[in-house]
Amino acid sequence: MDTDFSLIPFKDPLPTGLLVFIGQHALTEKMLELVAALALKQRVTILDCGNRSNMYAVAKTIRPYTSDPAAVMANIRLSRAFTCYQVLAMLEAVAAAPPHEPLIVLDLLATFLDEDVELKDSQRLLTRSLTCLRRLSQSAPVVVSAKPVPQISAARTGFLDQLRSFSDVHWEEPPALPAEQGLQPTLFA
Repeated sequence: MDTDFSLIPFKDPLPTGLLVFIGQHALTEKMLELVAALALKQRVTILDCGNRSNMYAVAKTIRPYTSDPAAVMANIRLSRAFTCYQVLAMLEAVAAAPPHEPLIVLDLLATFLDEDVELKDSQRLLTRSLTCLRRLSQSAPVVVSAKPVPQISAARTGFLDQLRSFSDVHWEEPPALPAEQGLQPTLFA
């Protein structure tokens, strides 16, 4: 599959380490393209922390490249977490028997921004989760996506800095230009 992964600063095969990508919508479309490209060649594990995994999109992406899409889709192992407690539990379960194939974590910080969880508890769980990811990244590539922390969660903006500090490589999507009047000239004056 010769897909343009222009957001990724390296080519296949992925290097071992903790690779973090930050952008709007947790770069979901590009991350799913990456999953499709990897699944065509090997097994891949996905931990979905922000309900971002659309396997129909992955199947659609791989379809032109294989005569057996079901076999390629069988290369994908998917788990979803809906709370930060579940994220940590999933990561600890994966770390107990680390896979040697790439691990993709979609929208890692989504559940840690839950205001129903006390800030100190979210911080503690995030630190433990990042420690698990660090350990896992020693034996296989670990690719994590995240989105910028919204203003409503301003008390948790340090979570993104913490994620960056744990990474071996991090890349951030350039911010979108604000849609202000005057940026585009009027068609008719």
